[in-house]
Amino acid sequence: MDTDKDIQDSLQRCGVRRDVDVCRFILAKKKLTSVPDLSRFPFLRELWLNNNKIRELSCRSVNCCLTELYLHNNNIKSISGALNHLTCLRLLFLHNNQMRGLEDTMHELRRMQNLQTAKPGYRLHVIHCLPSVKVLDKKAVRSEERRRLFQIHMPQRHSVLRSVACCRKTK
Repeated sequence: MDTDKDIQDSLQRCGVRRDVDVCRFILAKKKLTSVPDLSRFPFLRELWLNNNKIRELSCRSVNCCLTELYLHNNNIKSISGALNHLTCLRLLFLHNNQMRGLEDTMHELRRMQNLQTAKPGYRLHVIHCLPSVKVLDKKAVRSEERRRLFQIHMPQRHSVLRSVACCRKTK
């Protein structure tokens, strides 16, 4: 895959003539295996690199004023040392990767004071994916949250258990 050609094609398709005019760049589904050099775009704020084949993450060539970064659906194993200069980042999508080492990930994200929850239902999603988690976002996981997840992800089983507890027949 010729990344420079992809970048030029994308710019021409959008009618962009000057690098300073680029504030959003979508390089999704391009079969990229690494993050391209995007240092020539000083006003880049949104970068879409989702649905590629990126394994090693290095965003040093990405403007530190980036506010949105979409890296979901790749093969990223670690973000250590790759994002800590992106202090203006507000939205970061990393789901469906091969991430290991929650400690390293949290250490990397610690400096990003503007980072917000990017996905509605994020907390329930994390609790569902990590059933052993007891504390998330400095808040204890409540039994009501686990019950809600049980209702959402196992509705038939929940219905049977509820009917047994209430001595009713299930439909």
